[in-house]
Amino acid sequence: MTLSAYQFEARQEEERSARLEAYKRHWLYYLGQHEKQLAVRQGQADDNVVINLARIIVDKGAAFLFGKEVEWELQEGERTPEEEYLDNVWQRNRKMTFLGKLGTSGGIYGHEFLKIVPDGIERLPRLVNLEPENVTVFWDGDDIDSVWRYRIEYAAQGRDGRAITRRQDIERADNGTNWTITNWIARGGERYIPDPVQPTVPWPYPFAPVADAQNLPLPGAYYGMSDLDDGDLQDAINYNASKIQRILRYHAHPKTIAKGMGSADIKINEDDVVILPGQDPNMWNLEMQSDLGAALTFLDKLTRWELAQAGIPDLDPVKVNVGALSGFALSILYGDLLEKTELKRRTYGDLIIETNRRLCVIGGFGDDNICELHWQSPLPNDTASEQLRDQFELDQELASKETVQIRRGLDPEVENERMDAESRARDVAEGNVGAMLLREWETGRGIERPQRPVNG
Repeated sequence: MTLSAYQFEARQEEERSARLEAYKRHWLYYLGQHEKQLAVRQGQADDNVVINLARIIVDKGAAFLFGKEVEWELQEGERTPEEEYLDNVWQRNRKMTFLGKLGTSGGIYGHEFLKIVPDGIERLPRLVNLEPENVTVFWDGDDIDSVWRYRIEYAAQGRDGRAITRRQDIERADNGTNWTITNWIARGGERYIPDPVQPTVPWPYPFAPVADAQNLPLPGAYYGMSDLDDGDLQDAINYNASKIQRILRYHAHPKTIAKGMGSADIKINEDDVVILPGQDPNMWNLEMQSDLGAALTFLDKLTRWELAQAGIPDLDPVKVNVGALSGFALSILYGDLLEKTELKRRTYGDLIIETNRRLCVIGGFGDDNICELHWQSPLPNDTASEQLRDQFELDQELASKETVQIRRGLDPEVENERMDAESRARDVAEGNVGAMLLREWETGRGIERPQRPVNG
């Protein structure tokens, strides 16, 4: 069946509405604003309990992805002007803070969008982490990876206090290379008109100013998978915790029962006593016959199932002595989360590589700058094992000194200069000028001879 243009647009709007509804749900769950599982009557205590595993899942995923600095290089063993330019751009945009927010956004929504905004400051563009709910992507019907339009749309408040809606269409021309940026504005629910301040923005590059990627790969779909797609299990956890809370509120304390006596015969509050009809006076306490062990065990299982689906290990100190685990044991314990992080490194890594390529074009360095990424292990450091591995690789010439430095999060250029300076200072202090001169000659540095004082 061939869809008409109207049917196609209706289907697109239906897909967009469902996506935005999922975005809203994921965002509220991350904030801890979960749906209440128990109805609360007027005047009744609210027994709803929220165990916010959603935030733990997203934050742990972002920490494993960008908790330690990711490095990149364009040419191994040599510091290039392109690398210095990229470092300056990312330093201006607070590199790891930006990437951490990008990883959190992707974990919540399932897709991340990055916008490059040149502003003329020494050719150092700003990088903007776009909110996914404000972005709609249009692609060719026969190629889901061939994007021809990014639409950024959001509501705001104008300087006059009136509500306005802004829309920016970033569209690829029919020739497949040039892109145009058109700004629209609507006031008070009116139709969109071209923005009178800046209707069009020139974009003289063969790529869009927006780059994006899936959080977790989802074949056959453009938008990726969120870390929070299993919301039903989160609801079940909250429901069981809330039911336990309600049971404890009503039944955790003993209830005094009186039989065969009137309230005048009782010296405590009538509200605290259940009086039953009967001939033989008697009084006793009604207590819970169970400590809710089965319910608590089921809640614990639900919690572990939710974390297991997210790849987060159970680190209950009663079960696991983390302090006694080696690096190998930690890699087994965190195996599922490491596999999930590796998937994210591929999608986010492609985004970083493509963004750096586009930045180099904007900086005037050409479009053939493809960087290589260096990720650090997200696991807690096992110093002894790391030292043995590094020394073995250096002794067997399996890795260079620079590789070991990068693995440990050090800048080889900075560290080598510091070590050279320390060696020169040590040679001078020990009077070993010959060794210092030889080192300077081998490294290509010249030494300024000390000036002989002029006798006046």
